[in-house]
Amino acid sequence: MELSPRLQRLAAAAPPGLPIADIGTDHAYIPVHLVKTGRIPSAVGVEVHPGPLEAARQHVAAYGVKDKIDIRAGDGLAPLQPGEVGAIVIAGMGGGTIQTILTEGDAAGKLAGVSRLILQPLEGAGELRRWLHHRGWRIVEEDLVAEGARIYEVIILEPSGADGSIREHAEHVATEHKLAMIGDPLMEMVKIREDVFGSETGETSEELFWDLGPLLLAQRHWLLSPVVEKRIERERRALAGIGQARQPDEAKMVKIKSRLAALERVRAWLSPVRA
Repeated sequence: MELSPRLQRLAAAAPPGLPIADIGTDHAYIPVHLVKTGRIPSAVGVEVHPGPLEAARQHVAAYGVKDKIDIRAGDGLAPLQPGEVGAIVIAGMGGGTIQTILTEGDAAGKLAGVSRLILQPLEGAGELRRWLHHRGWRIVEEDLVAEGARIYEVIILEPSGADGSIREHAEHVATEHKLAMIGDPLMEMVKIREDVFGSETGETSEELFWDLGPLLLAQRHWLLSPVVEKRIERERRALAGIGQARQPDEAKMVKIKSRLAALERVRAWLSPVRA
């Protein structure tokens, strides 16, 4: 079974040998692929919508893996038992929805034993990254995948596992630099922030750092440039629209100009030839 580039990247992030849960599994493409290739021993596919739920069950049956993939009706992590999977895939949803699923699941103990989150938010990735960071999840991989006319973000996280003394030290260093502490390795992230944004430590650079992705910035991902260009064009259109108003909102214009300046700084940093 051939997966799309987006699904291939998500499947490749699954830890070998660990059972996974695919939330919003649709046709269960990822679980079927992983089980058929022998990468994982078993999987749970969760689907809340009746149509895709039935399609997933038929797909699992057609590939002869009903004994290894359990398709369950339900919302979010509710159908899971604590400790039954080692990794969770949540893809094709908004960042806010993913955050809600994880919040409710964590409160019910459904993240017990989970060593990896594989996420593909359609929007709201920056706030999702920051929210997970503050709850002890460390970004270990990030990627961008082009599929058709769209570029998808993939974020892979693991529990930080830092003991108190290490984390306290890391937070102290981050505070001294007025930077967001994103974990391991801390000083590399501090350097990236400084390289990209210089001495700028305001909310705009903080927001953009999480929106664009710390590790995507670190590797200067080749698809990050078109993402930045699209955002610059969007901000310019917004600025032009406000400027044409009879009574332009000056405060809003200041914020947009600040975002534009930060984005242009990122564009220059991503350029092969840097001043």
